[in-house]
Amino acid sequence: MDFLGIDISKGDFHAHLLQGNRSAKKVFPNSLVGYKQLGKWLDNRKSSELHACMEATGAYWLGTAMFLHSHYGMVSVVNPTCIKMFARSKLRRTKTDSVDAEIIAEYCITQNPRVWVPPAKESLEIRALLTYRDELVAEKLRIKQISTSVHEAGVFQATATQHREKLEEFIENVEQQLRVLIQSTPELSIAAKNLQTIPGIGWLTAASLLARLPMDRLANSKAAAAHAGLAPRERQSGTSVHGRARICKTGDAHLRKALYMPALAVLRGSSPLGQFAARLSAAGKTGKVVVVAVMRKLVTIAYAILKSGKPYSVPAVS
Repeated sequence: MDFLGIDISKGDFHAHLLQGNRSAKKVFPNSLVGYKQLGKWLDNRKSSELHACMEATGAYWLGTAMFLHSHYGMVSVVNPTCIKMFARSKLRRTKTDSVDAEIIAEYCITQNPRVWVPPAKESLEIRALLTYRDELVAEKLRIKQISTSVHEAGVFQATATQHREKLEEFIENVEQQLRVLIQSTPELSIAAKNLQTIPGIGWLTAASLLARLPMDRLANSKAAAAHAGLAPRERQSGTSVHGRARICKTGDAHLRKALYMPALAVLRGSSPLGQFAARLSAAGKTGKVVVVAVMRKLVTIAYAILKSGKPYSVPAVS
């Protein structure tokens, strides 16, 4: 078995191949051309049995991972924090892209990370459309902020208004494509409807949950909370360290963002989840702690619903 460590960036990726006592390294463009060059490079080294490993860095890793999975099979995509801690344990002081690729290859050999399974095509399409919508909404907000800061009327304001209207059309179009995509797949359609029975969860949040909760890799609801970066992290040691508990945040930031507004909506409601939040507030918990607790409840309930295939019911909340 050969081991390949890949350090990904937006423009290129550094590859470090370990074959027994031999090693090789090279830089490739992070594009379809680069993937083909990587395949030829591996073939020239007769690397048929391969375990590749890379960090989950933004969205830059997905194309490389898909290529390696389809051609070589064994690919692991790990949390960057794992690689960072591993490098510290090796007392590595130098940090370059080339060194990072070597560290990732060594991590792959010694830690035997879990093999990555690509999401379903529908999940990838939903994720892409949601990302595109987020960018359009952010652009619309930027144009609005510019318009309010410029007090001159006339050509500028008319142009800015036209820009916002076009962005609104694009946003509506993307949302329509999302609806069609989900409704055209019976399994996704039923799951989305079940998720929307949870207080505070609308169809956009349901789409995010469908795209970003890897049900095949999550063993239980605690794992779902950890995947979203909503698991608590304690900081206590001996008699001198008594840090406040915080969420770990070593999870899917997009999923946490998608759950934030639904959690605020729950706080304003009278559902069992709203009563749960009220009890926490009455116990003296801060607003931020309450919101995070509700977000954690939402993702664990969503996991239970997707696992069971049944809609939300009041007994599901304890």
